[in-house]
Amino acid sequence: MKRLIFFCALLFFTGCASLPTDYLELDNQKALSLDSVLEKISKERVIFIGEIHGTASIHLLQLEIIKRLRQRGKELVIALEAFPFTRQEILNKWIEGSLNRHDFEQAYSATWSIPFEYYEGIFDYAKEQHIPIVAMNAEDAVIRKVLKKGLQAVPEDFLRKIKFTDCSTDNAYKELVNSIYHASEFPFFCDGQRLRDAVMAFNISNAMRGNDYTVVVLAGVAHASKLAVPRMLESHTGATYTVLLPEEVKYFIKKTPDRNIADYLWY
Repeated sequence: MKRLIFFCALLFFTGCASLPTDYLELDNQKALSLDSVLEKISKERVIFIGEIHGTASIHLLQLEIIKRLRQRGKELVIALEAFPFTRQEILNKWIEGSLNRHDFEQAYSATWSIPFEYYEGIFDYAKEQHIPIVAMNAEDAVIRKVLKKGLQAVPEDFLRKIKFTDCSTDNAYKELVNSIYHASEFPFFCDGQRLRDAVMAFNISNAMRGNDYTVVVLAGVAHASKLAVPRMLESHTGATYTVLLPEEVKYFIKKTPDRNIADYLWY
C-alpha cells in the first residue's frame, strides 16, 4: 500500500510539472525565451543539460529540448549518466524494441536509484524516434575502489585511453568538487569523481565518431558544469559544446554561476 501511495504521488507530481519560463545567457546576462535558447544552441555538437536528479521540471525540460531539436530536423544521440557504459546492450535492446518495458525497468532500477518515472518520457520518445541512447557512466564498483585505494585500483592503460589526469593537475576542478561534496572520509574522493567524469567524456567522444549527430548529455549538475565533463571532452575532440544548468546550481557550488560554469541558466 505504501508503495502504491508513493507512486500515485509521484505520478501526480510529474504530471503537474511545468517547463521553466525564464532563461539567462551568461555571456551577456541577456534574458531569453526557450525558443531563443534553442535557436542559439541548435548548431552545437554537444548540448549538456545538467540535472538535479529526480526534479520533475528538469526532466521535462530535457525531454522538451530533445523534442524541439528533433523537430528542427536534428539527428540526435542521448548520452545518459543513469547507465554505466558496460550496460550499453540494455539501451540498444530498448531502442530496437527487443526488450519489454518490465525488463527494461528492472535493468534501469539495478543501476540507478531515481524512480523510472522521471525518465520514462525520455526513454519512450527515444524509442519512438529511434534515437540512440549512450550509457556513458563509469561502473560504481570501480569508483568505490578508487575512493578507498586511489588510482592504483585502475589499470594504467585504461587511464591513458580515457586521457585521465588527476586532481592535482586542475585546481579549479578540485575547488568545484570540494564545494559540492563533503567526503573527507574518502581520501581519494576527488580522483574518484574525476575518473567518473573522464569516463563520461570518453564515452561522449566515442558517440560522436563517424557521424555528425548532436549529442544531448543528461547528467547531474556537478558533471555537466563546464569545469567537469565538458572541459575533459576537449581533450578528445575540438567539437563545440554548450552547457545549460538550473539556477539552483548556485546552492551546490556555493556561489553565483558565471560563464566558467555554464552558458545558460534557467529559473
